[in-house]
Amino acid sequence: MGFWSFWSRIFGSGAAPAPEERHPGVSELNQAISDALEQSLGEQTVTGEITSLKKKPGIWYLTLSDDGGMISCVVPRRVFAALEPPRKSRFPDSGLPGADESGSGDEDGEAAGADNAAAETPPEIAVGSQVLVTGRVRYYGPGGSLQLELSEIRAEGPGERHLRFLELKERLREQGYFDETAKRPLPEHLETVGIATAADGAVIHDIEAAVKNSGIPFALRLYPTQVQGRGARDAIVRSLEYINREGICDVIILARGGGSLESLAVFSSEEVVKAVFASGIPVIAAIGHEINSSLADEAADYSVATPTAAAELLIREVREREAREERKARRWLYARIILAAAGIIAVLALFWFLRSR
Repeated sequence: MGFWSFWSRIFGSGAAPAPEERHPGVSELNQAISDALEQSLGEQTVTGEITSLKKKPGIWYLTLSDDGGMISCVVPRRVFAALEPPRKSRFPDSGLPGADESGSGDEDGEAAGADNAAAETPPEIAVGSQVLVTGRVRYYGPGGSLQLELSEIRAEGPGERHLRFLELKERLREQGYFDETAKRPLPEHLETVGIATAADGAVIHDIEAAVKNSGIPFALRLYPTQVQGRGARDAIVRSLEYINREGICDVIILARGGGSLESLAVFSSEEVVKAVFASGIPVIAAIGHEINSSLADEAADYSVATPTAAAELLIREVREREAREERKARRWLYARIILAAAGIIAVLALFWFLRSR
């Protein structure tokens, strides 16, 4: 220890130490954001269309959208419990006098009961519903996400986007884009498979893994395609047209992983549906997960729940064809054996006949 250090420790340096600069942590910043939002916005009442809905024990998660944006919402149990129909009692009607306060069971009483039941029927809260909600804006610090915690929710009927979707679906159906008679079988030779999907997603790896485990030597050709966001619609149409012009593939898998209704909406666009229908090569639609469905699924020649299921469809088709060929070859072998045995018996019979003379 130096002299000046010792002197400073005993008698002080004569100058106040500089304060140590302190920066807030992430959690403190998140708390400040949360406080600012709640103070400035408070309780809000907004209208929008439900474009995704997940019901879990004790809480619902939904996405509220319009044509210009979306917001995540949480619905506590105390709110959605009021929307659920009352549970039926586990105990049968005792039949005691006065148990039925609505009347003596005549037609008027039955009508009143029906009216009461209709009045108690909760409004439908589902994907595609237009709703009016009231809630507080919350900033969820651990996830760094913004959400609306609802205190009230009321259905107002089908949303405009849902109605436009139904209108487009019906128009395309009337024009024959979903006709079962227009769907084509898989070709006799299944060797080259074209995959139109994102190059950096898990879809191509899932398909490759399924094919590799099967041992069937499919030639997989990836056609990198934007499948989400602005420009995805035109990218999908261009990919399908290019694969058809190239003429190398025996079948096309149009695929992407799961996602929200907004991210999958491109597969329900009129342009994509018409490109799928116009393809000269059979198309397998493998869009999203089991719960997802799009108009492209209905226009495709085959529709499966997941990209892996698309590979399994082709694998199963090849194995069934191999099994049929094997059974056919076995039947031909048995026929040849029977013919050979019949020929030998005929020769022996002729030899015996000639010898007996």
